[in-house]
Amino acid sequence: MSFTTTLTRFFSVLTLGFLVCIGVAAAMESYGIGRQWIGYFFIFITFGAYAVIGLLSRTSDMYEYFVASRTVPAAYNGMATAADWMSAASFLGVAGTLFYSGFEALALLVGWTGGFVLIALLIAPYLRKFAFFSVGDFLAARYAGDDKGRVVRLICILVTVSISFVYVIAQIYAVGLITSRFAGVEFGIGVFFGLAGILVCSFLGGMRAVTWTAVAQYIVMILTMLITVVALVGFTGKGASERYAEAGPVSFPEYVRAQERKFFADPAESEVRSLYLREADRYQLLIDTLPSSWAEGYEARRKNLELARYDGSTFQEIKAAERVLTSFPKDSQEAKKRWSQEKQRYLDKVKASVPHFGSTRDDSGLSDWGESLNFLAVAFTLMCGTVALPHLIVRFFTTPNASQTRWSVAVALACILGVYLASPWLSLMAKVVVYENLVGLSYSDVPNWVAAWSRVIPGLATLQDVNQDGVVQFAEIGLSPDILVLITPEIAGMPFFLSGLIAAGGLAAALSTADGLLLAIASSLSHDLYYRILNPDATAQRRVTMSKIALLSAALLAAWITSLQPGNIVVLVGSAFALAASSLFVPLVAGIFWSGATRRGALWAMGTGFVSSSLFLALTNSSFMALFNLDALQAGAFSGVASGILTIPLSAVAMVIASLKGGRKDEAPAVMRVLRLPECE
Repeated sequence: MSFTTTLTRFFSVLTLGFLVCIGVAAAMESYGIGRQWIGYFFIFITFGAYAVIGLLSRTSDMYEYFVASRTVPAAYNGMATAADWMSAASFLGVAGTLFYSGFEALALLVGWTGGFVLIALLIAPYLRKFAFFSVGDFLAARYAGDDKGRVVRLICILVTVSISFVYVIAQIYAVGLITSRFAGVEFGIGVFFGLAGILVCSFLGGMRAVTWTAVAQYIVMILTMLITVVALVGFTGKGASERYAEAGPVSFPEYVRAQERKFFADPAESEVRSLYLREADRYQLLIDTLPSSWAEGYEARRKNLELARYDGSTFQEIKAAERVLTSFPKDSQEAKKRWSQEKQRYLDKVKASVPHFGSTRDDSGLSDWGESLNFLAVAFTLMCGTVALPHLIVRFFTTPNASQTRWSVAVALACILGVYLASPWLSLMAKVVVYENLVGLSYSDVPNWVAAWSRVIPGLATLQDVNQDGVVQFAEIGLSPDILVLITPEIAGMPFFLSGLIAAGGLAAALSTADGLLLAIASSLSHDLYYRILNPDATAQRRVTMSKIALLSAALLAAWITSLQPGNIVVLVGSAFALAASSLFVPLVAGIFWSGATRRGALWAMGTGFVSSSLFLALTNSSFMALFNLDALQAGAFSGVASGILTIPLSAVAMVIASLKGGRKDEAPAVMRVLRLPECE
């Protein structure tokens, strides 16, 4: 029996088993078993399946650990690549971002999908011609120079670790959200609980284990997405058509547009938006009158505490006055930081309540020109970033030959499209669910899912009666884009096992990407740094051991940072793409297609791209700038994720000028000869 046939039988059984588990979960709910047990069931069943595959794939062989012995068939490498690629941002964050940003967020799907086309054309078949283990191997060989590529490799290590670390934090954050909600534990505990699931897939078996668990995780993801879309269409379509029966049959997009126009014209919705703008103006006034506004506020709270202590107030009243004083900013600098954040929060509420699918817009939106430019900039950055992602490039080294690599990219693109085509529909149906089941609801009838998600992280799901009319307006709903897909079945009142199913799919997306990213970090540190630079005489066993130590250390550090709740999943992932595009895209593509690219050019390209992108991301991030009591740079149409439209050309210019101004033109001639070969297996 061939290896491919064995794999097909194994994963067919796994697929059937997962479908049976879905049926068991549905039966559990029909027999009245509590929701918490259904959440436990999905989490532990999926974690258990991945753990078994990881344990069965354990290895200490160097080639199996780093590149899965280069024996992964094209179809399964494509599925594993798709699973590594479709992170929590793709599975969970895209639909949530579309919900609030409308068609502007389709730039994410265009960029990510287009990036795979570029991979097939520019990178994958060429890099597989070499028996490399990492991106650093190729760049060091191509731009060898007198130091045999050591400096190039060192910079590549810095860039790879930085990109992968930012990316993996977003995945562990998603794992923490899911495990915290469905296992009923605190967010910090959920993060480290999920970390155990990540490590069991990658720690013992390296790329071999990550590959086969990733295939299983893709199966879970695609089944989850298909079942969810079908269930939501069936469940929400009836309500939408009944509500709009007098207007005749309407599609989901038409229904959403009609509802958004209605909300925009509703006096109650306008009142809520006006109250948000009034609060933003109030905080701006406090900022403009600093430091006197802070001094007056602090003095007023201090006097209230003194009065409470000496006028016979109760112990609880005194403690309340103390909390009010201690929660007030300690100085005018902290006041500016916190008040700026509050002002931005209210402005974001206004923007989130403005229609996106309908034609009605207000002054809070960008101009058509600005929206188009931002769309193209984001798509361009994500396309180039896809080509340069280290954990994705490593996948090209696991197939038997370059032809198989080319086919695996085609399979991966087909697998990815299956999920990406469903994301806009999920977003539209989520809007229908919110309109049908939440907007117009009395606050006395709000279900308990709001409190349940608020216990995970405060602010994930909020409902606040801003205009005090006792009725939920759309502008009063605050749902984090990170949880929108997870929470939609609960809002719709659908069977809870569907929520557990989506949680299993989200976990699969986050775990598969996190495994690949941690392995990329570990390979970069153990192979590129330890073996290639520090200890060239290290044995294969020692290299594998060092990789495991590096993987464990990186995972623990990332989990600790994630427990501090770093923020939005899509923003973190987009930042990683911007860094990858700015730092590695030009050296990789130039190294393959331009024989005149030199070591000096590569160094300048990587350094210029990495520094400029890091600065742009930092200066446009309000949370980061607030740490230094500074205002974030208002970049207009150029959001932080779109910074590649500026930084990639800077990297390219640096490459061209540095290569033409000096440096050897005949570097790594052997590499260039191999690149020109039609096939090298």
